[in-house]
Amino acid sequence: MHVRSFGFACGLALATLIACGDATQSTSEVGDPSGPVLTGTTTGIVLPPTSTTTTGPGGDSSVTTAGPEKYDLPDEPPPEVPGCGAVDVLFVIDNSKSMAQYQSALAEAFPQFVDAMIANLPESVDLHVGITTTDFYCTGAGQECCPDNCPVGNTQCQIGTTPEEVEAIDKYYVPPTSGDNGANGSQGRLFVHEGLSYFATNTDDDPAPLKAWFTGAATAAGEQGSSLEMPVAAAAYATSTTNAVANEGFLRDSDTILLVFFLTNDPDASVEVLSTYTAMVREAKADCGGDACILTAGLIKKCVPDENQKLWQFMKAFGEPPIWGDIEDKAGYVDVVGDALAATIGDACIHIPVG
Repeated sequence: MHVRSFGFACGLALATLIACGDATQSTSEVGDPSGPVLTGTTTGIVLPPTSTTTTGPGGDSSVTTAGPEKYDLPDEPPPEVPGCGAVDVLFVIDNSKSMAQYQSALAEAFPQFVDAMIANLPESVDLHVGITTTDFYCTGAGQECCPDNCPVGNTQCQIGTTPEEVEAIDKYYVPPTSGDNGANGSQGRLFVHEGLSYFATNTDDDPAPLKAWFTGAATAAGEQGSSLEMPVAAAAYATSTTNAVANEGFLRDSDTILLVFFLTNDPDASVEVLSTYTAMVREAKADCGGDACILTAGLIKKCVPDENQKLWQFMKAFGEPPIWGDIEDKAGYVDVVGDALAATIGDACIHIPVG
């Protein structure tokens, strides 16, 4: 698993007036027993106890031992109440053919993520959890729906490398601005499962209903989507006003963290330039504070970061390094979707700009 070192422990310590040193970044591979999931370096937190000698009126002296000397404390204690009162978690799930095994592994890992997230967040934080898919084509461009017969292949993490391939991809890209293609969870619309387009709960509530809903929804997303996966476009249009009616109520802005989590095993084929997509997300989080309120993570192909594919460019566009793991290492899903990811949400929640 590849993670950023988060100052979550540091954030909690500051909240209780315990000083923290600088956290350092490190990475470790999923399944590598020699690499810790979370790392950080804390230096110079506490000095040894100090003692002072005082002399009384009669000449008697006494020694008073003070408690440990603490430093690196902020000039003023941070507010006891964190800046965020809500967290929106958007899962962008690849629903092309061959994804069933990965969807099932994500569903199995999700309950631990919920437990860890609730443990790391303050009390009484509202949660919204929703799913959209990577599909942007079903009808349109004069074509019949043919998710298994798209005319463009991919090599490792690159796709659309020639003008001919780009032209072909364009024909299989139907954004919501061109009309609703009618597919559940397509074009950045939230996937409706058991009558709900997203699940709303609170950190004070019983998490069992959320776990049950998501584990069902993640696998129900299925494998009927286009084989030209467009997760970046999906994440962006899920926040866009174009889908405001379909996604009504899911996304909050002020004082709300947005976490976008990707599950995909192919390169991103999103058509528009990266800045078009990042602008949609930033605009949706403008009142909150923009990048400070946007987190990304994912289970993706190992070559995506190395080749700086568009998906990776999007994931690292918002300030904080993303947490990610190899989608093929299903045994490591719990680490990526569990404690590490939840701690990141908690850290961001504490440091979110207030108001």
